[in-house]
Amino acid sequence: MPDEITPPKLHQTVNVSSSAPPEVSDDDNALNVEHDPDIDEIKTSERAGSLDEAIDVSSLLQAMGVSYRADPVQAVRSQEFIQLLHRYIGTQLEARLTKFAVKRGIKVVYKDEKSDSDKKGKTRVRKISEAHILSSTKPKNVDVAVIDPENGPLVIVGVRSQMSSVGKNVLTYYESIVGECISLQDRFPMSTHGYVYLHPLTSIKAGKESESIDHPRYARFYADVSGRSGPTWKTIRGVFDQFAYMVVDFEQTPPKLCDDIAKGSAETIDMSLATFVDRIVNTFNSRLLFWDVFK
Repeated sequence: MPDEITPPKLHQTVNVSSSAPPEVSDDDNALNVEHDPDIDEIKTSERAGSLDEAIDVSSLLQAMGVSYRADPVQAVRSQEFIQLLHRYIGTQLEARLTKFAVKRGIKVVYKDEKSDSDKKGKTRVRKISEAHILSSTKPKNVDVAVIDPENGPLVIVGVRSQMSSVGKNVLTYYESIVGECISLQDRFPMSTHGYVYLHPLTSIKAGKESESIDHPRYARFYADVSGRSGPTWKTIRGVFDQFAYMVVDFEQTPPKLCDDIAKGSAETIDMSLATFVDRIVNTFNSRLLFWDVFK
């Protein structure tokens, strides 16, 4: 009969060889996440890319002019026109990501098409969808978003163009974007929230050329819902951190931005597209000092 084995008492010390794995806490088991020891270190980081790789304002306006004039109805319905603006904002944000951000897996997400080659060397086009984010009221497709894989959206940017029937629909859209802002800020108060809104200087849609567009009035509308700031900024709802109001003269080739209209109507706030991404980045950096995501 084999010798009886007496289990160690609870107060006894059990020797464990040095090759045994370290103890894992219940919290670690629950999360099941492996952390890079450098991933949360507070340190400065260099820019990963170059601004030369991003689309600039002049290239954007030229492409929008070509698209819209070729077929105004199709350009708007197919979203080809507005996706040019998504791509501009997206590439400008991508170009400002740091090496730290890239290492963490932080990505700029926006609707786009990218070409690459398959294993046989054939060119293929991949369609990339915008970010699908749950707001406080419903799931929402966000036009441009900077997403951290563990913490969700760091930056959220909405984009809209209204090329005709402006006076008829502008208040409805105004109510819509403010409501959208509230629902996203309810869920993500610490994210940086921005919006880009485009109106033509004069309507160039057939049959709508004589339409009157009250740009100074609309500029004041958008200035009123921009500039979330102050010590209680996290609790403010329905006010964007940054806004860009684009008034574009499509009669010129290439089209021209008319920033003087917004400046003349809202002198205390910058709503220029040319400064929009820098303002978004500066706002984010001023609030989240412990993460070097943008340069």
